[in-house]
Amino acid sequence: MPKRIKLTFTKEHVFAIAELLEDQAPKTCAAVLAALPQSGEAHHATYSGSETVLILDRDLGIGMENATIRVIPGDVAYTRFEGGLIYGFPDTFSEIAVFYDRDAVPSMPNGPVPMNIFGRITEGFEEFAAVCRQMRRTGIKPLTVTRLDD
Repeated sequence: MPKRIKLTFTKEHVFAIAELLEDQAPKTCAAVLAALPQSGEAHHATYSGSETVLILDRDLGIGMENATIRVIPGDVAYTRFEGGLIYGFPDTFSEIAVFYDRDAVPSMPNGPVPMNIFGRITEGFEEFAAVCRQMRRTGIKPLTVTRLDD
């Protein structure tokens, strides 16, 4: 059985379960699992369309693996931005992203950004996506990402 993670909007008591794609992104899956649990303020991506992101509490240092800009609803992805390379982002950071509709193209101010697709939502997608959609108007929401035991 594939390893899984749980993404929970804590105030709304809404969660989604994602199966990890260890065969396609083994380094990314291992690094993300080792960094869990993670909690913070998720925000709606500014440049990417239907994408919600959680900046991680530390840089995981993972490069591209199973990376694409062609995401589909339910994809769970990881990316890393090297500090100072993109205008307005002086510090290095890593993030987990969830794509919830067909218009998403992961991007930053200078254009599309390939992201490591490391998981796929298999449970709770519709309710989770509804909260993501609300974030465009309501702003940030507390999000927790945890590992589900095998």
